Amino acid sequence: MACNSPCPAAPALPRYQSGDIRYVVSLPDPGTEKEPLPLPRSSRKLLQLRFHDVDDIEMLSPQYRKCRAPQKEDVEEIIRFFNEINLEEAGRDEQFAILVHCESGLSRSAASAIIGLTCLGYDAKTAFDIVCEANPHSLPNRRMLRIADSIFQNTHLYQIAEDHRSALFDYAGYEDPVKQMERDYRQSLRYKWDQMIKKTAKLLSRLRGSSGSSTVRKLPSHAH
Repeated sequence: MACNSPCPAAPALPRYQSGDIRYVVSLPDPGTEKEPLPLPRSSRKLLQLRFHDVDDIEMLSPQYRKCRAPQKEDVEEIIRFFNEINLEEAGRDEQFAILVHCESGLSRSAASAIIGLTCLGYDAKTAFDIVCEANPHSLPNRRMLRIADSIFQNTHLYQIAEDHRSALFDYAGYEDPVKQMERDYRQSLRYKWDQMIKKTAKLLSRLRGSSGSSTVRKLPSHAH
């Protein structure tokens, strides 16, 4: 079972001290946690990673430039941790609990729990539904899920998260604030510059490909 826990970590986690929780994934903001984490007494292993709750489009906004966004190596660490759980618990019949927490229990922890359940054998949609049923207000970090898709292949976690997010904001009756960020970005000089860089990179890639695949014409040898 994967649990999403609202934080700050220090005041909230003691509620789980007496629970039968074997594994803990802790995702606090960088620089916010000075005291050691009060782990549940039953826990065997902890994975702690520090990055901010930043999505792809937010990384383009000046106000988030100093934030540390989740990177591929972070998602790989999460996948490795859950794969290790799979190996350690193989052949055991008893149930066990996994605690996953971040700062608010809505985004990073939700994405991590979904990735973890996928590692534990659930299909992507079922993993997503389990987490969002436990916390219907979850907005799993799409950047983390996009990176996970590139590692898992054919999971479509990012698209599931995108559809879930759109449905939540439609139900709430107001626009997703990230949509305004996307519009502002597309109207900015940075967008034009980024598009120019992408086109240049594609052109260079094609030129390298064509030069690499071209055949060298063999000149006829002269008779002596």
